[in-house]
Amino acid sequence: MISNHFYSIHKFGGSSLANAKKFKEIGSLLVGTQEIIVVSAIQGTTSALQSALDEARCSMAYIDILEKIEEKHLTLINELAIDKTNLFTTIQDDFFKIKDILYAVYLTGIYSKEVQNLILGYGELWSANILKEYLGKNNKVAFLDASKVLFVYEKEAVICIDWEKSRAALLSYMESADFNQLVITGFIASTIEGKRTILGRNGSDFSAAVFANLFAAKLLTIWTDVDGIYSADPNLVRSAFRIESLSYKEALELAYFGAKVLHPMTIAPLVEKQIPLIIKNSFNPQAKGTLISAEPEKSVQLIKGISCIENVALINIEGSGLISVSGLTARVSDILYRAQISVLLISQASSEHSICLAVPNLLLNKALEALFDRLHAEIERKHVAGIYAQRDCAILSAVGDEMVGSIGVAGQFFMALAKANINICAISQGSSERNISAVINNSEIKKAMQAVHAGFYLSPKTLAIGLIGPGAVGKKLLQQLQETMHQLSAAYQVNLQVLGIMDSQQMWLSDKPIPLEHWQEGFAQQAVKADQAGFMAHFAHGTIPHNVIIDCTASQEVAHKYQSILQEGIHVITPNKHANADDLAYYKQLKSLRNLNNHYLYEATVCAGLPVISTLQDLIKTGDVIEEIEGVLSGTLSYIFNEMAKGRSFSSVVIDAKNRGFTEPDPREDLSGMDVARKLVCLAREIGHDVSLDEVAICDLVPAELKSCDLAAFFVNLSDYDHAMSEWLRQANAKDQQLHYVGSIDREGKLQVAIKALPAEHPFSRLEGTDNMIIFRTKRYHERPLIIQGPGAGAEVTAAGIFADLLRLVSFLA
Repeated sequence: MISNHFYSIHKFGGSSLANAKKFKEIGSLLVGTQEIIVVSAIQGTTSALQSALDEARCSMAYIDILEKIEEKHLTLINELAIDKTNLFTTIQDDFFKIKDILYAVYLTGIYSKEVQNLILGYGELWSANILKEYLGKNNKVAFLDASKVLFVYEKEAVICIDWEKSRAALLSYMESADFNQLVITGFIASTIEGKRTILGRNGSDFSAAVFANLFAAKLLTIWTDVDGIYSADPNLVRSAFRIESLSYKEALELAYFGAKVLHPMTIAPLVEKQIPLIIKNSFNPQAKGTLISAEPEKSVQLIKGISCIENVALINIEGSGLISVSGLTARVSDILYRAQISVLLISQASSEHSICLAVPNLLLNKALEALFDRLHAEIERKHVAGIYAQRDCAILSAVGDEMVGSIGVAGQFFMALAKANINICAISQGSSERNISAVINNSEIKKAMQAVHAGFYLSPKTLAIGLIGPGAVGKKLLQQLQETMHQLSAAYQVNLQVLGIMDSQQMWLSDKPIPLEHWQEGFAQQAVKADQAGFMAHFAHGTIPHNVIIDCTASQEVAHKYQSILQEGIHVITPNKHANADDLAYYKQLKSLRNLNNHYLYEATVCAGLPVISTLQDLIKTGDVIEEIEGVLSGTLSYIFNEMAKGRSFSSVVIDAKNRGFTEPDPREDLSGMDVARKLVCLAREIGHDVSLDEVAICDLVPAELKSCDLAAFFVNLSDYDHAMSEWLRQANAKDQQLHYVGSIDREGKLQVAIKALPAEHPFSRLEGTDNMIIFRTKRYHERPLIIQGPGAGAEVTAAGIFADLLRLVSFLA
């Protein structure tokens, strides 16, 4: 007698039956009564039997394979300390039969499908018998060979259950059965003619679902080696999380589109009788698992999961004549159906000008052969212009009941892919609105999965940061990030994650956000040898789709990596002037790489944290014409000249500026004027002048005699030149003028860096300390030029300029 909702069904996969320890743990997962236990073969057994079959076609090596399988099972029986008299005899008899069959395969060099089905089904018979004996040591346990009660037939290459015959056979068995627990073989069944067959690889889940239906069970639990069904494959998306609950339809969609935990055929037998299914982890039984039922918990997320089918081929059938060919889509589907080719996805233009469909890579040639053969008349009449194929694609799908009737889901899906620079080959959405799919290049599936997962589950303002150069500026930037991260997250949902820090010698890479309050201690303990390629790869192939490298160095070598970084889809933010001021061709390449999804930001290259570059870009974008630019562009030189105006000597002010940290480690880099010249080139190129650094006329403040000496000698001898500078200053004062170190760009694009004596009413006369000032004279701001003034030197303000670029980047991504 079978009563509704009386039994609980448990299915254990091969990983849950891997060894004696796992067999013993199964007992602790069960309550001991009113339980049906469906088992797979012991881990690796089915694959080993298939290997023996294949080997038997060409050599006697199958004997070694079979002996290892037999030894594994006999050893397991001994380790479980169960009655082995009958088990040993049964298993040894089975291996004698298998060896006889495989010897016939060896002699003929072939085997039939029927032979394959027979051989592959032995693993479940052995594991079920062993488990029955183990559980039976302390309980009343029965064993059932599923092939005695489960009958199937094949229809159009699909295994179908003969429900009437199976139910009658099970009822007959149950009339005399007496047990607290019943162990049933998974995977195997019988044909209508009574020959043993199999349900296909991973078919034990299907077996368990079928028996849940036949027993009208109250619950089916599938025990596996993961905590449940995840929002995405954790091997591809490290931020994937366990899904609490799914509807039957959601689970079916996820299984169809590649979710590996669940067999696609498992759901249908459960739906009829509304039997809930829970996926649990036998290695971590305390985990809640994933519940699949008719009425899952209401979700706040629009989608429940993201899955993919890899290694598919895309077939496009095109032609203007298709519009006049009635029912072509149905014909194409029929052609492939008759060729026994499963169509994974189909999409058709509303004009019927083209049909696009996806099939497994391995079946592409067969599909093309069938299509060319059956559509030859349409091809000859030019109704079909061509049939084209693209191999090595993947289908990416987002699934969720909450998608139904929700506005903007498709847009969010495609926007996530667009922002990750993923090209879409084809799209499709089911009429139920529970899934949306895109066909992409197989090589981009990991990046695409991460992008879509982040697009739906993370804040759209999540950004992974890699910082190169944790020197004075880099340290200040990390401090500013640490001080404001909580506020940014709470107020604006900005999620900034520093996942890597690198200096010239070492680097620290992390999969989780680096704790910025203790980053220096962590860097000292966990840093490894610096590797620029490895550092970039960490972000190019990371779990967060939006990544930025922040270069806080003055390194020409690092600057010349920007092109490859941008080509990897990683954004770049930098105060480093080399990329924009050195080789003109390289600069133009960088500019050409900037698009809606690749951002290269460099506000802090000119005047530290002042909004010079962004203001200039806004003026140009709004149609203004830049006529002249003039500026005190070096905070270091601004300080030196401002202090000299107070009567201090040139050498003493230079030493003072060095001690205050206003200069480079070698002040000659500032005094040479090259830093100002590079800033001028950056500005000139920004407004369209194709100029190079060697075209800038520069007033070099480093005496020729002191250019090549060591730094100590430079400081000792610098005072010898105080008189010349003081005289220059005296002459300017006599004319009521002040000296300033000025960079300028005139109307013709001529660039000059010079000491200028300017009247007291000139705006530069307002400068104090390390202030910078830049004057834009434009078509709109001609009579009263646009002036930007503020601190132009110091790690803190430079870091602030970089931070502003970082927030600007976040706004672009949101």
